[in-house]
Amino acid sequence: MNNQLKITFLGTSASIPSVRRNLPSMIIQKNGFSILCDCGEGVQLQLQKANISPSRVRYIFISHLHGDHIFGLNGLLTTQQLLDRTAPLTLIGPKGIKDYVDFIQHLSSHTLKYPLMIKELEDSEDYTLPIDHFSVVTKLLDHSMPCHGFRFVEEDKPGKFDQKAAEALNVPQGPQRQKLQQGKAVTLENGRKIQPEQIVGPPIPGRIITYCTDTRPCDAALKLADHANVLVYESTFSQKHHDRALQTYHSTAKQAAEIADNAQAGVLYLYHISQRNDEEEEETMLREAREIFPNSFLPQDLESIFLDSTT
Repeated sequence: MNNQLKITFLGTSASIPSVRRNLPSMIIQKNGFSILCDCGEGVQLQLQKANISPSRVRYIFISHLHGDHIFGLNGLLTTQQLLDRTAPLTLIGPKGIKDYVDFIQHLSSHTLKYPLMIKELEDSEDYTLPIDHFSVVTKLLDHSMPCHGFRFVEEDKPGKFDQKAAEALNVPQGPQRQKLQQGKAVTLENGRKIQPEQIVGPPIPGRIITYCTDTRPCDAALKLADHANVLVYESTFSQKHHDRALQTYHSTAKQAAEIADNAQAGVLYLYHISQRNDEEEEETMLREAREIFPNSFLPQDLESIFLDSTT
């Protein structure tokens, strides 16, 4: 089975789209299914440009109810109905997301026939949610309205199977070796019991992707980012607009880098970039981030990154 993770930035702007940057949305792909993070206006066209099938999306995570993060949602849900989707879809977001979806569906007289499960997150609680191949940790960030950050923790992978050790212990080929690889003890024909740790190395920790958008620096963001392989973090402004970032409950690129550095993240991707920033200003933002955390990048729309099994 292909164990590669792929992240595609469908939109990287903040609040208002520009010619260069669409509104916020990011998608994680693994083993034929997808997780969509936020759903800004225009997401359907961005999916088409990225050659990603919306029918593969099993989960949609919405950080908060500001329009730039949700105005593409009902269009995407409705199009899936028009394309005769039958596969279930799970929508996870803040309180009010169900009312929003229901209202638009009622107003437009368009009923979804495929299963849509909606889970609303309470403003005062953290969650750990099990989904396919991941557990997802959520925490409330520091924004002007309830906004949740997400930490996608991939399930651990089995340790390396030691063929020589299996042969030395006379474990035959077949089901018994498979059980050992699955972490189960086996008993051989001579009555000898073999434990998995005698043949299989320790589990390989799963990869971690953290998505934090629309927040001032806060302890919750730092916890979500802790040792993440990939940190996608709100970076609306350069440092010269530090005061504006504080007033509007956003972060600068430098602050994003400080979070990445303190959390000992693997790589930082600056995200939620103000449309006021021209390319020269964006270069300044990236430079400010790299002065703190060298492994920082500022992605363009439709840019993809890959995490292979050794990452």
